[in-house]
Amino acid sequence: METFRQWIEIAHPASGEFHWVEALVKPGASYSMMPASLLTQELHLSPDQELTFKLADGTTKIYGWGEARFRVGGLEMTSPVVFGPENQYLLGATSLQSLNLIADTTNHRLVPSPERTL
Repeated sequence: METFRQWIEIAHPASGEFHWVEALVKPGASYSMMPASLLTQELHLSPDQELTFKLADGTTKIYGWGEARFRVGGLEMTSPVVFGPENQYLLGATSLQSLNLIADTTNHRLVPSPERTL
């Protein structure tokens, strides 16, 4: 699945000071991942737990797991976030679904989802 970059904002779910980041929109990834240093030092988040994740290359890795507030195009919602390595700014499917957005990979933009499914 094609990817593209998008400026988004991210914040602590309770405090609200947003930070701009340029994230790779990757709808094929289940979860969003941000650098652990951004989440812990800038947003003052702590992982709720550590989980094992399967990576695109088939390997597994343990990362911290928590929740952050995402804002894209005026839409805000909390979503799970993985505490990743430096320079890993990834917006995944769960966050997109939480924001009711889909990736228009042809035009490299995020657009409102035309439908909601249960």
